[in-house]
Amino acid sequence: MMFNMIQLRHRHRRRGSHRKKDFKEICGLLEHQISPTSTTDKFQIWQQLQHFSQFPDFNNYLAFILSRAEGKSVEIRQAAGLLLKNNLRNAYKTMMPAYQQYIKSELLPCLGAADRHIRSTVGTIISVVVQLGGILGWPELLQALITCLDSNDLNHMEGAMDALSKICEDIPQVLDSDVPGLPDRPIKIILPRLYQFFQSPHTSLKKLALGFCESIHHALYASMNQYLQGLFALANDQAAEVRKLVCSAFVQLIEVRPSFLEPHLRDVVEYILQVNKDGDDEVALEACEFWSAYCDAQLPPENLREFLPRLIPVLLSNMAYADDDESLAEAEEDESLPDRDQDLKPRFHTSRFHGSDSVEDDDDDIVNAWNLRKCSAAALDILSNVFGDEILPTLMPVVEAKLAASGDESWKDREAAVLALGAVAEGCIDGLYPHLSQMVEFLIPLLDDKFPLIRSISCWTVSRFSKYIVQESGHHKRLRTL
Repeated sequence: MMFNMIQLRHRHRRRGSHRKKDFKEICGLLEHQISPTSTTDKFQIWQQLQHFSQFPDFNNYLAFILSRAEGKSVEIRQAAGLLLKNNLRNAYKTMMPAYQQYIKSELLPCLGAADRHIRSTVGTIISVVVQLGGILGWPELLQALITCLDSNDLNHMEGAMDALSKICEDIPQVLDSDVPGLPDRPIKIILPRLYQFFQSPHTSLKKLALGFCESIHHALYASMNQYLQGLFALANDQAAEVRKLVCSAFVQLIEVRPSFLEPHLRDVVEYILQVNKDGDDEVALEACEFWSAYCDAQLPPENLREFLPRLIPVLLSNMAYADDDESLAEAEEDESLPDRDQDLKPRFHTSRFHGSDSVEDDDDDIVNAWNLRKCSAAALDILSNVFGDEILPTLMPVVEAKLAASGDESWKDREAAVLALGAVAEGCIDGLYPHLSQMVEFLIPLLDDKFPLIRSISCWTVSRFSKYIVQESGHHKRLRTL
């Protein structure tokens, strides 16, 4: 018999052959639903699935296909799981308890499924069930998850971590609440196991453990020393994804509980400065977020002051366009066309944390993804507002050297130097104001540069100095070329 649930059958029992026929038909519908080459009308498939959903045990079929239909493709099994998840959102609370129990019993063994897509789908459904029925309504779950974490089997450990991460993301308070029958709150039982995963040889477990800890940072305070030791141990991990998560953890701590980092701040800043030059742009981007986060937290500037001579050149280096920046392709397409208003918008360094200079910039931020170049410019901007003219002795020699570079191959460096001038226009205006005339005389010709991105950044940089240009023009009448 396909289902071991005779007691769950509808009162109008159908013979086993009918159940097999329904099973085959549901699988066929799911296969047509996900097939990009299927000629069957998708709406018709949906109608047929809706017809099956009228049967009280339809969701049991879906659970069975997800968990036990080994002869079917992973895609069909996953489609059954996703349909089950959506159905449970609407129907779980009104289902017969026996049906609820059957579905739960099919999900738990799949935590260690060989295929990660099946494990991921199961984790998603488990989170939905916990949202709808509560952790107390599934007393076997937590023990099953802990058993998986302790199993030393990679699939089971990954499956449990994935499910826990989704539960924590959807209903974080569940794991930090008292549960009858457990000696402590679930999070306190789970955390020591996660810290062990920091030392795992498997990158996937380290990533899952780091991501989980970041999502429940409020629960880490009691074991912060152990958490920080784990982060430092992973700081130079070979996997870029792990280094990125370590940087993200330091950024989060400096934002929400900087006091925990104070005893280690010098080492953390040294590390972030090192990783800001990481060969992986995603790692370098996450590290770069630290500088703006530190300044936004209004922490003592003196902790960063000694690092400025090394930090500022790194930021300028990272402000050059990357070879795969989407703006380069757009500029090549538009190179033969006259500049449009939208080509000249100040869209070059608005931070994902600090908002944008105007509402209009938001459209550009949607099109142009946040990247290392923009984050570096945002960091330079906020550092200039914190340290003012102090940064100019380090900044200006680098800017001047980049501006002096000749040849088409150096245009990205020249563009980055112009961007840097615009980024510090407000924070360093006292030091730059005496040289404003010379700067404008240098920038005006760049508005007609052969490279469109130099033209646009020059226009933006001039706009950043516009109010000061007007003031000086009123005094000296020397800028009629504007």
